[in-house]
Amino acid sequence: MSWNWQEELKEIVRTAVERKLNNLVLESQWENSASIHGLVYTEPVRREEILLCRRELDACKKSGLSFEQAREELIEKLSERLLKLLLEIKRMEMERLLPYTIISVSDLTDDLSTAHYVYLSRNPGDREPLGSSIREEMRKLSRKYPEQLPDGGHVILPREYDMTFIVGFINHFYGRKN
Repeated sequence: MSWNWQEELKEIVRTAVERKLNNLVLESQWENSASIHGLVYTEPVRREEILLCRRELDACKKSGLSFEQAREELIEKLSERLLKLLLEIKRMEMERLLPYTIISVSDLTDDLSTAHYVYLSRNPGDREPLGSSIREEMRKLSRKYPEQLPDGGHVILPREYDMTFIVGFINHFYGRKN
């Protein structure tokens, strides 16, 4: 039996999304999901991420799920969405459908993707430049390629150290035989 790197990656992404959602104080979001007032969040979390979680939690609440069920469903849904988007971007890069790299690294850009390198040069003080550059590119790509990347603007990105590991993992294993 061979090792399946995609399954391993799925678990890594799921764990990273769960860790990020723990910073969103989901129980408070659950209690306030129908309101955009009283947002509860910590520094590495963006307002749009909270609003996305609240919409998802509100839908779960309306369907009659308990908080624990909704939390598990949210983690699963958001991690699957992120994994699908990252792998689709990587596929598009490998097939040279994109004019520059978003995930793939290059010797020309000090082992950064082109998008990450450009983002860093414009925003040198950003504390989470990889996540910010990927988020920015996902938005652009979801408008340009809505069929391939329909949820590009509606994603939770894990913290910077998790994104660095996930992107490195994808770059290392994508396209290899199992």
